[in-house]
Amino acid sequence: MTSLRPVVTAAAPRPFGHYAQAVVADGGTIWVSAQLPAGIPPGAPVAEQVARAVGNVVAIVREAGGSAASIARMTLFVADIADWDEADAAYARVLGAHRPARAVVQVAGLHHGYRVAADAVALVVAP
Repeated sequence: MTSLRPVVTAAAPRPFGHYAQAVVADGGTIWVSAQLPAGIPPGAPVAEQVARAVGNVVAIVREAGGSAASIARMTLFVADIADWDEADAAYARVLGAHRPARAVVQVAGLHHGYRVAADAVALVVAP
């Protein structure tokens, strides 16, 4: 039976509800919950929201034993697909040359009025 280890880090916002920031499966896969850009105002520019949400994901992945470069897949949830160019540019600034698989999904709305959220699947980095 596969066991799951919950991940908790003070480097990212505490969960708003009944879930873990991430879990790590026995095989070393890190499953990161969707992260809002908590810590900045919901009215902040989309680029700032993407940088914070993706930064929260990276902080959680690091706590779990991975790195930004070990992120295999990320999903960006956006409240308005018209923000695509700004969101994509901010995403590229955060991840640099690393290009994980990615989906961008327009949603009807996000909690607390934010315009962006991000989740990911990453791998634990071998010591």
